[in-house]
Amino acid sequence: MSDPAHIDSLNLPHAHAVTWGVAALPHRGPKRELSTERIVEAAIELADADGLDAVSMGKVAASLGAAPMSLYRYVTGKDDLLLLMFDTASEVTVPGIGSTWRERLREWAMFVRTTYDAHPWLADLPPSSTPTTPNRLAIIEAGLAALEGVRMPDRAKLPTLLLLLGYIGLYAKASSNAAVDDAVRRALPELVTDERFPLLAPAVRAGVFEPADTDADVGFSFGLSRLLDGIDRWLERNEEDDPFVAMPVAIANDKQVREAAKVVEKARTELRQAEAKAADAVAKVVDRLRAAEARAEAVAEREAAKAALKAAKAEAKARK
Repeated sequence: MSDPAHIDSLNLPHAHAVTWGVAALPHRGPKRELSTERIVEAAIELADADGLDAVSMGKVAASLGAAPMSLYRYVTGKDDLLLLMFDTASEVTVPGIGSTWRERLREWAMFVRTTYDAHPWLADLPPSSTPTTPNRLAIIEAGLAALEGVRMPDRAKLPTLLLLLGYIGLYAKASSNAAVDDAVRRALPELVTDERFPLLAPAVRAGVFEPADTDADVGFSFGLSRLLDGIDRWLERNEEDDPFVAMPVAIANDKQVREAAKVVEKARTELRQAEAKAADAVAKVVDRLRAAEARAEAVAEREAAKAALKAAKAEAKARK
């Protein structure tokens, strides 16, 4: 166990020192009804109700019936407060009852997701590649426990957990419609045209962006299962990944590259239009052939009917 005195000597930023329990207590004074815990709880309540934009030192103080300046004896400012909120709201306990690594990792992801369900604003504070507070580190620790015994290089375990954490946070944010204007949503079928978005437009007209009546867990579970499938397949393959070379930002921002991309997109659009014309031409030929066949069949039927009638008359005449 780390020596608190040693941790205290590391000169941690105030909010981090609070999360690790080594922050110096504020000076004693009259009416010490406030505490860091109460302030953080009040801020979380505001964020849960109205999002992070609703959190300010003034609003938190007002919800506590205190003067705004009195909060600064416990937190140094809003950035401190946000970090404390992030860590406090990230507390999660994972039972770890799965019998396989996949079951355990799925359970871990589902329990972590509950924190985002309870506090949607967590998705606005994306996890860092280096967690620095106890509760965020405890999430990683629980994830490593889920992967314990898996034939996976240790250097791959943290990236695997960060991949899943990124998915959990991104899905929580991407599946929220809180910031979507209803008028804009209704206009999307008109705005998303076949000319500009030939692949997406039919789906939009079919209502793909309409508020879903189905359980949102279905989409989350589907994505999580596909990620686990990929990890499972990678473990089975047991091969080194191809080296990844990051693309310099200057390439993506280069004017010639952008112009070339526009030319490619224009060519794709023209190709899709040509393919649509070809398909239309084929459909018209098929329709003409079917119409000709139908006319031929109708003529044959009429001729057969005439022949049958003629034969019937001849038979009747012969009987007389």
